[in-house]
Amino acid sequence: MPLPKALRQVGDVILRHVDGGAGDPPYQLYVYRPADEYAVRRELGELRDWLAARDVACVAVSLAELFWRALEEHGPVDEVVRMERETGGDARAMAEVNQAVAEVLRMSPTLPERVVAALAGCDPRSAAFLYRAAALYPVYRTSALLDDLRDRRLTVPVTLLYPGSVEGQFGLRFMDRCEPAYGYRATIYQRGDER
Repeated sequence: MPLPKALRQVGDVILRHVDGGAGDPPYQLYVYRPADEYAVRRELGELRDWLAARDVACVAVSLAELFWRALEEHGPVDEVVRMERETGGDARAMAEVNQAVAEVLRMSPTLPERVVAALAGCDPRSAAFLYRAAALYPVYRTSALLDDLRDRRLTVPVTLLYPGSVEGQFGLRFMDRCEPAYGYRATIYQRGDER
């Protein structure tokens, strides 16, 4: 089955970098509607097979798994759940809970440090895919994550599977709910229904 056009573009960029080996690795966003999460995961499997046939290993990093691990290490998860339930739908109280959870993700090891640790020892012919970003909503914006990873000089291409939408030419609306964020220093590819 052929890869969707935008996903094939992601793969082509990865392949060019891995085969050429020069310069900083590419940072890419694969943007898709949040409702398409499971279809995108299947397509990621197809891309993994396509890259494996070209001798490129894919390292998939679940941001949800790293998120829950951070919460478990820095406090009881059931306490966060209790606090969330006690908000009773009060937006201000919920914002305070979200802020507390965001602070946990900034504690050492931070979320970017956890991603770097997950990618430690990757073969040079590898590509990293960060998925399940929706688990970070609404406590953590992925633009901060990509900027931090870029500053750490990773040696492998990084692709963030981004549930949301493109706003205008360069704006991204995380989960189709957040105000658009601008200034991503990554190439944006938008999933379409074409094959």
